[in-house]
Amino acid sequence: MKSLALLAFSAAALSACAANHRAPIAEAGYAPGALAVAAIERGDYARAEQLLTDHGRGAVNDPARLINLGEVYWRTGREAEAIAVWRRALASSRPVMVETMGGRMVSTDQLAREALATHGGTLVTAAR
Repeated sequence: MKSLALLAFSAAALSACAANHRAPIAEAGYAPGALAVAAIERGDYARAEQLLTDHGRGAVNDPARLINLGEVYWRTGREAEAIAVWRRALASSRPVMVETMGGRMVSTDQLAREALATHGGTLVTAAR
């Protein structure tokens, strides 16, 4: 599985990271900006959404992009859309291991489960 840096959906992790000046996060295995980490960090949700949705047909099913897109939707008051994309990330047949901003290595399906549990989405899992 490839490893990449990914924005965690935890507000606590974001505020802690913002307080610490550190090197920018690399989005390994993706074109720069494809996961919109920097745009999300600076609160530019319109740009983040554009980056997450403008990367070709494969992007719509990429679980790493879906996790971050759900975060953008959640932060912009589109809770139903956030839950829908987190469910799509959970249903992906190709979860990837990611590194969150907090430094935790975790699979995208686990992040989707956590996002849904944290934000009140009903977990519906498909048998694999």
